Amino acid sequence: MDIQKMIDDYARWLKSEITFEQVGEYYEITTPYLDSANDYLQIYVRQDGENLLFTDDSSTINNLKMCGFQFTPARKMHLSRILNQFGVKLSGDELTIKATPRDFPQKKHLLIQCMLRVDDMFAMSKSKVASLFLDDIQEFFEQQDIFYSDNVQFTGTSGFTHSYDFLLQRTRSKPERLCQAVNIPNKTSMSNILFSWSDTKPVRKNDSQLIVILNDRNGIARGVEDAFNNYDAKVIRWSERDNAENIAALSAS
Repeated sequence: MDIQKMIDDYARWLKSEITFEQVGEYYEITTPYLDSANDYLQIYVRQDGENLLFTDDSSTINNLKMCGFQFTPARKMHLSRILNQFGVKLSGDELTIKATPRDFPQKKHLLIQCMLRVDDMFAMSKSKVASLFLDDIQEFFEQQDIFYSDNVQFTGTSGFTHSYDFLLQRTRSKPERLCQAVNIPNKTSMSNILFSWSDTKPVRKNDSQLIVILNDRNGIARGVEDAFNNYDAKVIRWSERDNAENIAALSAS
């Protein structure tokens, strides 16, 4: 498998799928990433003195509210964690991030990742989701004495910074493991994670591994698990988290 060619092909495809047009003082950038309503994510950027200002024009939060999503105190706290993770600010309902012309690509990438993660909260408005997925995983880790660092970031070969939900440290018998929680396992979340992993892996230890925990309570889109397996990622379905094999993959020994 020529992983470098795959990364290059993905980057070319991503570039070809991004379009833009000027709307007043802003440039509207349309990305190939889809939100929970299967609409393409759009971001806006304008000059702000010597810097640049990115915004989602409040679309992410407004879409959640239109679907009946209620921001309870726990969910507001979860939203705050997401914003801090990606360095994004909340102004009213607007997600914003500032950049210099030099770090335009990285800040644009961080805002898109943040929008996808906030949009992922849509699943919480469904009655079948009883609690926040990340909190569920942390509670499970603590019950099983699985030691971790949360909300870690690494810079990939492209210079982009990628965020991971958990880092399971290298031990005498286990390699370093980066772990992502996937609340809505669809092709968009899968593509975003695999791009981040393909960019991160070359700068980590050769035996570093990716573990993805899929919230199968929300269903898993066709082909998602196969795609992760093709990149040698360890896939754990949330409903099968207590399997001895899965606990062994997460534990230190």
